[in-house]
Amino acid sequence: MNDKYNVHYLIAGNPHTPARVLKKLVDWPAVPVRRQVASNPHTPESVLAVLAHDSCADVRKHVALNPVTNYDMLEMLAADENATVRLGVAENFEVPAQILRALREDENPYVACRAAESLMIQRFKVR
Repeated sequence: MNDKYNVHYLIAGNPHTPARVLKKLVDWPAVPVRRQVASNPHTPESVLAVLAHDSCADVRKHVALNPVTNYDMLEMLAADENATVRLGVAENFEVPAQILRALREDENPYVACRAAESLMIQRFKVR
C-alpha cells in the first residue's frame, strides 16, 4: 500500500472528517477508501445515495450497515442482486422490521437466517 492510499483510507474512516471531504472521496478508485466512506456515520445522505449504487458489492454492503442510511436506501439494498449486500442489510438489526421480515423470505438461506436473528434482537433489545 502506498502512503497516498493510506492517508485517504484514514481520512475516509475518520468520524471528524468534514462532509465536503467525504463527498470528494465518493469516486475514489480504491474500493477500501469508498468502503470507509460508506461506513462513516458522518457521511452525508447524498453521498450514501451515490455509494448505494457503487459497482462494488462490498461498498454497497457497508452503506447498508451504516446507521444513518435511510429507509428508501435500505429497501433498495434489501432487493440488491448480490446476496452479500442483502446480508449486510440483514445484519443491521437497526433496519426497520418490515424490511427484515421481507428478508426472512430471501432465497439465500444465510440472508434469511440473519434477518430472522436481527428481528429477534430487535424484539428483545432493551430500549
